Amino acid sequence: MATGYNPKPLKVNCSQQCGNISVPFPFGLEEGCSARKLFQLNCSDPTHSVLEYNDGIRVTFINVGEGLVGVKMDPDSSLSLFTVSSTTMTSFSGEPHLFVNPLEPHLFANLTCQEAQQNTSIYACVSINSTCISVLSSLEGYVGYRCECLPGFEGNPYVQDDCQGNLSTRLVFIFIRVTLILYF
Repeated sequence: MATGYNPKPLKVNCSQQCGNISVPFPFGLEEGCSARKLFQLNCSDPTHSVLEYNDGIRVTFINVGEGLVGVKMDPDSSLSLFTVSSTTMTSFSGEPHLFVNPLEPHLFANLTCQEAQQNTSIYACVSINSTCISVLSSLEGYVGYRCECLPGFEGNPYVQDDCQGNLSTRLVFIFIRVTLILYF
């Protein structure tokens, strides 16, 4: 069962860096700084940018705009968390894949955009100028959704009102519109 989504951190002045790794919302480094408890990460060694999700799982980068989180598993770890179609993935080579933790299947919402939008307590695309994008896997088919800012807007779609208009895009649009009005 998915827990509620907090559209903004419950705590103010949350740290968003672990060494040279940026940790944007909905992830967080402290209690009350992530959208869900499952998105709380541990900055165990900021000097060497060691950001951990769980024992043996190291986060190497977070790109909210693309909906990507890079992870590296400790080769000595006894954890066998990531599977696709019940087949344990032993190699990370080849084309990128989406890995889902079967022990915590609600970590990635397995909902269509339409289903997620109907349940506001778990819907994550909370910025006014954001949209929901279906996430597909060549192995599994449909696996969930992610959020992104609408074209011409920049920011974090997981934060209320954070997708802001790009000033240069708006100026070009205004210029074209004024030019057309004056021309005709």
